Amino acid sequence: MLRGKHKRYQKIYLYAIDGCHPDFHSLPDEDFIGYWEEDEDLSVLFFHHPKDDLVERLLAERGLRLEAKACVDFEDWGEGRRIKPFLVGPYRFAPEWLGGADLYFDPGVVFGSGTHPTTRLCLDWLYRWWQEYGPFSKVADLGCGSGLISLLAARLGAEVMAIDRNPLCVTLTQKNAHLNGLSSRIKVFQGDVMTFLPLEAELVVANLYKGLLLELFGLPSFWKNRYYLFSGFGPSMEEELQRALTPYAEILGREERKGWVLYAVRSKVRK
Repeated sequence: MLRGKHKRYQKIYLYAIDGCHPDFHSLPDEDFIGYWEEDEDLSVLFFHHPKDDLVERLLAERGLRLEAKACVDFEDWGEGRRIKPFLVGPYRFAPEWLGGADLYFDPGVVFGSGTHPTTRLCLDWLYRWWQEYGPFSKVADLGCGSGLISLLAARLGAEVMAIDRNPLCVTLTQKNAHLNGLSSRIKVFQGDVMTFLPLEAELVVANLYKGLLLELFGLPSFWKNRYYLFSGFGPSMEEELQRALTPYAEILGREERKGWVLYAVRSKVRK
């Protein structure tokens, strides 16, 4: 995340580690961007400037080993970070280093910079369904990333439950909620979404990978809500997803952008 003297991103210096350690989630260094846990065997430290000596010391103290290190331009990281303002309905999103926006965000180094088609599909359909079926008093944002979907839902008036398994996403979503004065409306939780079922929400937005969607589709406790927006998959995955979804819900809308698909869904089994 941006902190201290850092007002925007230029270069990212990353250090891939064989293993994980909880001490790395918060480091007292102004150049520290964040710590990503991929799984129990791999994690990554991110900095604004090279930190070879610091990382070497931290790993030695904890008995961990450096797998690799690299430097990349921020614009080339992840799904692409050529971040600029964009509109969702009348709401203008912009990175925090620009002005004139309705909603500001720090994109960090996690998924959800506003440039990926699945993020934009979810945002556009959230606003569209708010006009058609809303207002919604409660919204769940599954796989919240940087929290853009949560920000829009909260600005529209919902109480939001944002969930992500990665602690870095949780921290960044909390920061972005605070940045927009929406902390009282957005509650962020870290963990496996399965442990939060059934969800208390009128609308569930899930921008997740196919495997996790398939797991959720097979759980009756997942279908207790009325409306759902699903994305994170491509056309080649649709047959399997539709086969799993059809017994429990009906697809009210579908949109494809740049090889990615969104389903707008209504539950058949909600009590």
